[in-house]
Amino acid sequence: MEETLNLEDILDVIKSSALMIAIMTLLFGCIAAFGTLFFITPQYESNTQILVSQSQQSEVIDNQDIQASLQLVNTYRDIIKSPTVLDDVIQNLNLEESTEAVSNKINVTNQDQSQVLTVTVTDESAQRAEDIANEIGTVFQEKVTEVMSVDNVSVLATADVGENPAPVSPQPVINIAIGLILGLLVGLGIAFLKAFLDKRIQSEEDVEKYLDLPVIGTVAKFK
Repeated sequence: MEETLNLEDILDVIKSSALMIAIMTLLFGCIAAFGTLFFITPQYESNTQILVSQSQQSEVIDNQDIQASLQLVNTYRDIIKSPTVLDDVIQNLNLEESTEAVSNKINVTNQDQSQVLTVTVTDESAQRAEDIANEIGTVFQEKVTEVMSVDNVSVLATADVGENPAPVSPQPVINIAIGLILGLLVGLGIAFLKAFLDKRIQSEEDVEKYLDLPVIGTVAKFK
């Protein structure tokens, strides 16, 4: 006889294993909270904005100058993360990190058709993230003149993390929520696996359901 699982069966499985499901949910939530608080190092972000404009020697701004600046944005993004800039940043700030390690902390973005580059630095120290971001802006402004022979870059906004910066990661609420959901899914999985593997007949309803036979009598259990 082919077994079918209806809503009533699902509710019975959940009801019979409710305690185990609750324990698994809380256990995974606690693991997520413990791991977030004690094993994940907080990370801070700091941003500086760099404006790519027309040449400072030009007195008239036209559409051709703007389009030329926009075309240079991708090139400038690569230059910012290149050893040409980062080696000087590391040396000026006396950082004990490799160029590749510092480059991995940097994310350079810009909105579509925008001449503003946003340099975001992520670091375990909020102050160090601010220092690196500001130093990148300073060094890049100097280096781009040498590398590209242009003077169309200026720092629009310096990085400032403030007096009491908040870490951008980890996010305890999200991590704990993920832990709770994962624990719930694991608990449900174990409950349904247990019910699927348990082939014992334990009640009159099971006899009628699985054997398709009528129950004509029962024998009481004596102690």
